[in-house]
Amino acid sequence: MNNDARAIETVISAYTAADIVEETTQRREIETQETEFKPNLFKRILAVVWDCANKSPEERALVNKLDVGILIYVILSFTMQVIDTANVSNAYVSGMQDDLQLYGNELNYFSTALYIGYLVGSVPSQFVLYKVRPSVWIPTCNLAWSICVFCLAAVKNAWGIYIIRFIIGLTEAVCYPAFAMLIGSWYKPDELAKRMVLYDASWAIGNICSGYIQAGVYSSMNGLHGLPGWKWQFIVDGLISAPVAILGFYALPDFPSTTRAFWLKPQHRELAISRMQDVGRKGPQRMTRQRFFAIFKKFNVYPFLLTYSIYLTNGSNYMNLWLDSLGTFSVEMVNILPTIGYAIAFIGAFIYAVVSDYTRWRWQCLLVAISFSLIGNVMLAIWEIPYGAKFFAYLLPNFGSPVWGLLLTWSTEMFQDDTELRGMLPALGNTLWYGFTAFVPILVFPMQYAPRFLVGYWVSSAFLITMAIGVVTMVIGNKIEVKRRGLVLNKYGLAVEKEDLESAMFVVSSERSVGSVYVEESERVTVKAGEKD
Repeated sequence: MNNDARAIETVISAYTAADIVEETTQRREIETQETEFKPNLFKRILAVVWDCANKSPEERALVNKLDVGILIYVILSFTMQVIDTANVSNAYVSGMQDDLQLYGNELNYFSTALYIGYLVGSVPSQFVLYKVRPSVWIPTCNLAWSICVFCLAAVKNAWGIYIIRFIIGLTEAVCYPAFAMLIGSWYKPDELAKRMVLYDASWAIGNICSGYIQAGVYSSMNGLHGLPGWKWQFIVDGLISAPVAILGFYALPDFPSTTRAFWLKPQHRELAISRMQDVGRKGPQRMTRQRFFAIFKKFNVYPFLLTYSIYLTNGSNYMNLWLDSLGTFSVEMVNILPTIGYAIAFIGAFIYAVVSDYTRWRWQCLLVAISFSLIGNVMLAIWEIPYGAKFFAYLLPNFGSPVWGLLLTWSTEMFQDDTELRGMLPALGNTLWYGFTAFVPILVFPMQYAPRFLVGYWVSSAFLITMAIGVVTMVIGNKIEVKRRGLVLNKYGLAVEKEDLESAMFVVSSERSVGSVYVEESERVTVKAGEKD
């Protein structure tokens, strides 16, 4: 028995030693790639547009996997979320108004019901995320609202829409802040704005798709099996949304320190953790009542919430009502023409993101975006302008629409020492924004005055000016906070605790020194095993 025990111990020791050697070799290969990799001029130029071009093979493999997993899923999911919320507006001008006899302010009330759902669900959903993995909770909510979209095809009156829209808002509430938190937990500063803004700009893709889906469904399926085209739109939207929800169970990787994603190799998980340590971005921690209320002791939280929550309209929101009032366009064109603005929004968003990541101009790009929205809204407020100028005025604010994506990129870096705060901030912002937009549009954009809203666009312009003031306040407040806490800037220009900066440097040097010890120890164990044999 003693001999057998020694033999088993010898085998285990040899096996462990082999694992250590293999792990150390892999780690050294990664370090060698990181230090020796020097991209050529073409790759450095290409990296301005897409950052993966000038990264080492190992890091490029990781970022590419993250883009295929996280980025593609959040874009698809948020696109479907937009389609599933914008389809009521498309259905309204495609026959639903007459079929359900909606001749009052019901269209605004449909939005209000949705926003109340968001208002109720935003913050509680984030607390659920601290108990349930994002890779489980988010797709489950996605699947729930997909089922609700199917149910819209069966409504008989406005009250049915109110109830279902409330549930859709309740289940969709988790996505926007949770996606922002996840993206901020995996990507470095030269990668962050592009992913955050592309994800945020998915609303443009959703609105484009919604217009074309409704136009296509109305022209090809209207009257099919006795159902009007607007009902078929809800059915088709639900059929598209459900598979995206199922994809989320496999695509979302949670956080670098907690991921169970099968598509990430162990060395990629280690690299992901070290990348965030290098940046100074903290991992998830337990959310307590004390930590939650401590959020409100941070000065910059308030200008952030102000800037986030009073963005009222991007111009294209009511463009279809203006086109419909002209009486010169078909139903299909009324749905399709506003998509020009959404295409502008998506292209503009990527331009902002590239510039922001390359220059690290976060708040500067944000102010430029707000300026474009302001100019367009002022033109619409004046109203008595030529037809071409008015068409341009409806489209121009779209070039300034990536306000939230830029704001979330900046706040991710400003509050990078608190993962839960990064998720809670947009959740609180959504709560305020949906509460704000649940009643303000009804007051300043009443449907009986459509498409000329005498007050609405002036109010929107005033809010945009207030947003710009909020951004400047955040800049000043951040400088005060950095000085008050005695923070230092790391190599990315981000403020971190001095101890964290020293710790990150120690971890890198320790890993290199420990690697050699592992090799020596493994060689010693292997020799002993050989002697026993």
